[in-house]
Amino acid sequence: MTDTPQFGDVIRSSFVLSSGQVANRVFGKSDIKISGTPTRYHPGDLVNLPYSGVELSSIEAMGLAWSATVTGGVPAPES
Repeated sequence: MTDTPQFGDVIRSSFVLSSGQVANRVFGKSDIKISGTPTRYHPGDLVNLPYSGVELSSIEAMGLAWSATVTGGVPAPES
């Protein structure tokens, strides 16, 4: 049985723990988990960040602002 991912947990990672990390349980005190096992964030991790339909992630908001700037527009506040 696997744990249901919580907000901020790693869903998929290409990071491979070294034998020393596994032997010493280096990540054992982390609140972040992958398949129920404590971990840390690494480049390329897919992280569970569920947003409701009216919320924007920071990355999406930055993309929208960049797109508006490139096309000559000015980002407008949401009404």
